[in-house]
Amino acid sequence: MKLGDPFMTEMNTSPNDYTKPSQTGGNQTETVDEATSFHPVHLSDDHGDPHEKEENMQELMRNINEESSRLSEFLATENKLMLEICTSLAQVLKKLNTSFNIPSRDLPLQENVRKVTLDKEGHLKLFYEKGEVDSAFLAEYSPEIVMAVLWVVMPELTQAIALQRKKVSKRISLFEAMKKELKNVVKTIVGASEENKRLQTGTQSDTLNDSSGKKS
Repeated sequence: MKLGDPFMTEMNTSPNDYTKPSQTGGNQTETVDEATSFHPVHLSDDHGDPHEKEENMQELMRNINEESSRLSEFLATENKLMLEICTSLAQVLKKLNTSFNIPSRDLPLQENVRKVTLDKEGHLKLFYEKGEVDSAFLAEYSPEIVMAVLWVVMPELTQAIALQRKKVSKRISLFEAMKKELKNVVKTIVGASEENKRLQTGTQSDTLNDSSGKKS
């Protein structure tokens, strides 16, 4: 064969004479291709039956209206009960002539409240660190505050009623002793007075009899 023969030229060509693509370069190309490749999102043209969606929305609105109506009834009942409870509590406090100090940490209040009291009129007073004071009937506060106050006051109210009962019991014992002694005094004084009156009545009767006998 001649050196210029194309077959020989191909056969004599060394494998090292071929330029191989860089391994790193190939990976970069693949990465770029993946990063820049576009994956289209196929959106369904079927958005559901409009009539069905409208019915679902109407059903949802009916449920909202029903729940709102029930919530309104519950809130009205809650406010009524709070007013009745706080009014009765105020009457008891006024009768006992007592008030309570309530730890501010036990109430859902602002941190700058220094002191809290429930007076005998049933008003909750908030004393702030800067000297300001807020006062309102207990039932006018939020249900959370009213409930927290009741949790603190009711046990103390039980003790206050028990203490008042003991005081009244002591007064009753004193009144009963005084009543007994006064009865004895009355018996002594009235008894002597009645005896004197009886004696005076008897003397007058005898005098009249004597006078009648002499005339006859």
